Amino acid sequence: MPDKKNTSAYSLKGLAIAALCLVLSCLTAFSQTPSGTYKVTVNLNGYGNGIVPGNRLYLKKANWDNPGGTVIDSATVSKKMKAVFAGLVFPSQISVKHSSLFTAGQYYVTSNDEKLLGFLYSPMDGGDFKETFSFRQDAWKNSSSRKRGRENEIFLQADNQPATYNGLLLQAQKLASGSLVEIYLKFLCKSLSSSDNSQLPDIADERLYYTEFGKKYIDIFLDKFKFSKESIRNMAIDYLMENRYLTDPEMRAATAMECFKRYSSSVVMGCEGSAVYAAEKYILGNDAVSVKDKAEAAWFVTVNKGTLVGAKAPDLRLKDSSGVERSIRELMGDHSIIYFYSDDCSHCKVETPRLVSLIDSWHEFPLSIAAIYTGTDASAWKDYIRKNFQTDNPYINWIHLADLDRQSNFPVDYGIVSTPKIFLLDESLRIKGRGILTPTLKEMLTEQAAEDNKAYDYLSQIFPSEELSPDAVLDLEARKDAVDKIYEGVKTSKSFSRLMRQAFTYLFFSNYLPNTRTALYLGKEYVMNKPDQWEDTVFTSSVASILKADSMNAPGSIAENITLYDIADNPADLLVDDGKIKVLYFYRTGCEVCKESLPQIISLWKKYGKRISFTGVFAGENTTEFRKFVSSNNLEFRQLYTRGKQSELGKIYYIEAVPLILVIDRDGTVIFKGTSTEKLNDILKQKQ
Repeated sequence: MPDKKNTSAYSLKGLAIAALCLVLSCLTAFSQTPSGTYKVTVNLNGYGNGIVPGNRLYLKKANWDNPGGTVIDSATVSKKMKAVFAGLVFPSQISVKHSSLFTAGQYYVTSNDEKLLGFLYSPMDGGDFKETFSFRQDAWKNSSSRKRGRENEIFLQADNQPATYNGLLLQAQKLASGSLVEIYLKFLCKSLSSSDNSQLPDIADERLYYTEFGKKYIDIFLDKFKFSKESIRNMAIDYLMENRYLTDPEMRAATAMECFKRYSSSVVMGCEGSAVYAAEKYILGNDAVSVKDKAEAAWFVTVNKGTLVGAKAPDLRLKDSSGVERSIRELMGDHSIIYFYSDDCSHCKVETPRLVSLIDSWHEFPLSIAAIYTGTDASAWKDYIRKNFQTDNPYINWIHLADLDRQSNFPVDYGIVSTPKIFLLDESLRIKGRGILTPTLKEMLTEQAAEDNKAYDYLSQIFPSEELSPDAVLDLEARKDAVDKIYEGVKTSKSFSRLMRQAFTYLFFSNYLPNTRTALYLGKEYVMNKPDQWEDTVFTSSVASILKADSMNAPGSIAENITLYDIADNPADLLVDDGKIKVLYFYRTGCEVCKESLPQIISLWKKYGKRISFTGVFAGENTTEFRKFVSSNNLEFRQLYTRGKQSELGKIYYIEAVPLILVIDRDGTVIFKGTSTEKLNDILKQKQ
């Protein structure tokens, strides 16, 4: 029997099918009516860089999904060192189905992967497009400059003369109004750090989908909110999506996907919630979103929604190393960590020792840790435990679990697509940290040590942070008596250290002077004077430092001067002899309380700054972070730092805890020392 594939009939049939496919492809591609032609001539004389006659050049069109560009056309370099691209122009379409057509957008001419030049094409209604680009010193000529407003001449100048952006924008507004180059120059000129969202460039223009800078608008805008609360980030997404000019369905779909991608890929914890928000509100039910993009968003929601910050940690029933099935929720305590790892994970080999080192030295409060092995090799799992999880910290409860037979759904429940992955749970087993690494975990545990909500609710009833009425005054002596009673009640308790530590922390950070003085009394009498009852040397050392700091620059003492450095690295006296009352605000860039109080300090400076001297003092050691912090927070009042002389600052001002506010009278006397901006406002009202 003859080979069917070798018969002439079969060959003709194959050709017919191929031809039909080609016709259908062309009909699909050219379902739009062409609106003109394009001709892009590139004169390569004088360019060099190894390009010779016969080389192939490519015309590429940018878009958000492929910033490097999709090939539209190709041309061969002639003997005269010219390459000519020519074809049909079509009306602007955002659809990815037309991403290979010449429509409005940003284009590149490339040789292999090297970009030779870029240009723009703006008209929404198509039209003829003819450009000639040259690499000679006389630059290039625009053969249709009058008709199209010299758009690419301005664009080329913007690419090569950054210092002239503002002047070029004026030209673009006059000669190429409504063009992409005008939008591009607005983007370059406008400071997107402004909090005034209404001043952002228009991102609803469909043409921007086919430009690399269109995506940057969204990236820069959303990046401003990555450290904000989830509700604020979600409002930013709504601001973009509810733009009344954003009417094109596919442009809305593309913008929604950029919001989703920006926050789903962010390394900032908590942004996952906003990615889920964008997916559920603007993507999953949007018919204009591609099946592929919907699937990506749906999968992200599936593996992340259950473990977003604030959500109740999903329960898992896994077996411990002895084969007994255990429930995670039943094993967790007030402060709990879940650590997913694998024995063959290279990142786990780095993270596990860091985590064990942190946990082994942790003494602030008891921790429960569920170390969950994600592999299936029982022998490798037990060997890993033996070699890597050795710790003798009595305050830690380690629980080793695994799902060797894959009976649970932990990869989906906790979104475990890779390891290591750490979750931090609060006393209600709600997720407080997700997908974090050990350094971040350490920061969060340290913060959590100062925030035991249950204990503070109890303590706030005994030590109110403000006077309830003139007849309900709890003076300092009465507060000291209350501390004595607490000590007598818990001194023989197993939780003595935890309860007394919580009492001290609540009192010291209540921002109410009688409570602060009571904390110092507790620290001296029941921490420093009773060392035998305290095994936690970390806490006792902190109390010792606070007591020492309190004794320095106390109200009534004379403030000492010191030479620091200003933002320009010039020597500067901390205390300037200008006859004014002085406010010193000590802070560190990583201090969350500082971030909360800083806007109030700025407000007081704007209110009193003409009559009262304000100075910010960076009490950290990373000067790069200091400069970045000053710039990003627009701190216009005087800022100083130590430039390697942290110990010298500490000898005089002993900055143990921040923020710290000192108010110094005109005669150099300290009249206030504390953290309360409300108290500061009261003093300045009286003293201005």
